[in-house]
Parts: sequence; structure tokens; C-alpha cells
Amino acid sequence: MNHSSESLPAGQALEQIVALLDRIDSHRIDLPPEQRLEWLRTARIAQSRIQALTGLLTAEAEKSQAAERTTGTLITSWIATQEVCSHKEATRDVLAARSLGEHPMVGQAASQGTINTNQAAAIGKVLSSIGPQLDATQKAEAAHELVSLAGHLDASRLARAAGQVLRKVAPDDAEHLLKTRLQRQAEQAHRERFLRFFPSGGSLRFEGSLPLAEGERFQALITAHREKNRRSSIETAEPLADRPSYDQRQADALISLCDAAAKSRPEPGLGSARVLVKLDYQHLRDQAAGAGLIGADDALSAGDLRRLCCDAELIPVVLGGGSEVLDVGTTRRLVTPAIRNALILRDGGCAFPGCAVRPESCEAHHIQPWWDNGPTSLGNMVLLCHHHHGVVEPAKESHRDQWSVHIGEDGKPVFAPPARLQRFSERRGSPHESRSTDSDDRESAIEPSSEFASP
Repeated sequence: MNHSSESLPAGQALEQIVALLDRIDSHRIDLPPEQRLEWLRTARIAQSRIQALTGLLTAEAEKSQAAERTTGTLITSWIATQEVCSHKEATRDVLAARSLGEHPMVGQAASQGTINTNQAAAIGKVLSSIGPQLDATQKAEAAHELVSLAGHLDASRLARAAGQVLRKVAPDDAEHLLKTRLQRQAEQAHRERFLRFFPSGGSLRFEGSLPLAEGERFQALITAHREKNRRSSIETAEPLADRPSYDQRQADALISLCDAAAKSRPEPGLGSARVLVKLDYQHLRDQAAGAGLIGADDALSAGDLRRLCCDAELIPVVLGGGSEVLDVGTTRRLVTPAIRNALILRDGGCAFPGCAVRPESCEAHHIQPWWDNGPTSLGNMVLLCHHHHGVVEPAKESHRDQWSVHIGEDGKPVFAPPARLQRFSERRGSPHESRSTDSDDRESAIEPSSEFASP
């Protein structure tokens, strides 16, 4: 293969790539697992870079009106006729490509492999939302800052980085700009709300859009009913052949929600969303005094302060307060609401590295199993989604080479891979242990009432 650093026209390079793809040996039966993962990693990098180049070429073709000049039709129609795809799919691709074309620095970073296409899409949305509020110099600085952040932030976290970027490129006006941006988003979401029903045979199909806050409340209710139904199926030993898929469980949860609403009085505690807020004791006391809830010289315990705020549907978890028991020993297997609140604040959701499952879909796992005299306490528990719970759950009657977890010196979960993966990591020069994503970097936790924990 020619490794010359001389630049090639995009068309010539793409022709060579296609020719090389035609020569790939399809015999991969005896490939070592380490090699499979390395090839997969390389293939994903190549896919992302080619996808970015495709987007840039699409944006350039649209801007130059290449399709109109050559075929007398729009670029979306030309794509639809060249491939087996609908006009809707072609329009979606052109809109995504247009974002790369509008932000050349982002498109170049994606085509060079500095960022992936998901990150590029997230950056494009952020730039489009804050761009009208910035001048040309600030827009360029914002693009550069977001590309730099992509070195350690995934697409979902980049999509929430507008505030950080505005404070960097427009520090004097950042708070005002953020307030204006949020207000515009809220107004747009309110304008775009809708709900449509489509009778179809024996079914009723529907689609809709809700403002974010109301949508998260709806999602929290659905998740609470889904988890309740899932636990019921486990307790009744539901046959494997009869177990519904995830999407079917979502539909069953909506049916349960409708049934509960029809009865006017839902099951106590089910789906009641709670917002957990970390507050320093003195800060909380000062705020309560300022609001007139207590006198300036009143001496109250952390528990008393918390109960005052609970009347307003706000549950402050007072750091250092002793009003909630966070250790119930081995006399109780199911996690208490107090311990679960503390787990949500510490882990933010599934603590397994790279997992973004929200806390309402997680279970409280005993690090030292309850059946092995492990206490039900914050220091012996970690939030895990259903999948990763099975990954770290120790076998009761035997030992197996699997992921393990312990609480580190900083009080947060630390995960260690199986020995077989550690050997692979040693050859790659990767660290053996992984820490979970900091809960402060996750989205706000909206947690339905639950006391479910692992056996």
C-alpha cells in the first residue's frame, strides 16, 4: 500500500478506498478476539471519517447547486434516485450535512477523525442554538472550544455544554445569554407540543412532543410502572418464553399508568417524581431564614430543615446531616429510601463505566452479597442497570472470571475488569480499573419511589 503523505483529491481517495474494500478477505473464523476488537475499532474510526466526508461533500454540493445544474432537481431528490432510500431519509441526511457545512472547523475535525460524527452533530446543534447571540469572532471561539471539549465529553454531554462555552467566549454576558436561550427553548418547545392518534386495525398508534420538564415527568411515570411490572414478573417466575420485550414493557407501563389514572388514586408512591438537591447545611439554613421559614437565630437540626423543604416537594439531602440512617446492617435486604437517595446523589445512575442508564431504571447492588452477610449500607452498595447488575453479580456456588466493584478511597465505585481483559489491557497499555462517570456530569436525577435492591 502506498503510504505517501501527498494529498489526493477526494474522488481519487474514495475510489481507492472502494477498491480496497472489494479486496477484503471475508475469512475471519479463526481471528483472535483481541484482533477482532482492534479491527472493529479501526473500522468504526474509518466509518466516522467517511461519514463526515460524505456530509461535507453533500453540503458543498447543495451550496453549489450541483444537482440543480446537472439534473434540474434538488439534491434531496438526486440522492433518493441514486440510492434505495426515501425522500424523507435523503432530506434528513442533507439537513445533517448542512450543519457540517455551516461550521467548517467542526466538519474538518470530523473528517480528520478528531471527533466522531455524533459529537459533530451535537456540536452543530449547540452552535446553532447560541450562534445568533454571538459575533463572528465569538462563534469561531465557541466552535474551537467545543471541538476541544470533545476530547473528553461524549455527544450527550457536549449537547449540554452551551453554558460552559458561553461562559468561556462571552463571560460578561453569559448568564443573560443563557437565560435568553433557555427562555427561547422553552417557548419553542411549548409551541411545538402536540399529540396525534392514528387508528390502525386493532391498534391505536400515536406520536407527540412535550416540553422537556413535562416530558421527563411523563417518562418518570412510565419508568416507574415499567419497573413495577418487571419486578412483579420476576416474583411470579414469569416463563422466559412469555417475557415481553423492552418496547412491549414500555407499552404495558403506559397501560398501567392509564389504569391507575382511571382509578383516580394511583398506588401510593408509584411514579411520584422527586428532585434530589445537594445543599450545604449552612446554605440551606440561610435560604430558609431568608424565605421567612425560620428565624435568623433559630437552631434547627438538618432533619428539621429537610422536613420544612419537603412541604414544597423539594427534597434537600443535607451534606453531613444525621437525620437519615444510611446503614441498616444485615437485618434488611431491600434498600431504604434514605440509602437510595444517597446512592442517586453519589452514582447519578448506573455506575458502570460508560453506562448512562438513569437511576429510575437501576437496582441497588450489594457489593458484598447480602447472602454472604453483606450489610445494606451506602458503603456496600452501588447503582447498576439490569444488564451491568448481571455482569458484576457474583456466583453464589462458584467463582467466575468477571467484573468486580469496590468503593474507592474517595467514596465512589471503582470497577476492575476480569483477568482475561486485564491481560488484554496490559498489552494495549490501558489502565486496569475504571471509575464510573461522576454524578455531577449526569443529567438531573428524577427518581420514582422504589425500594428494590438486589438479592
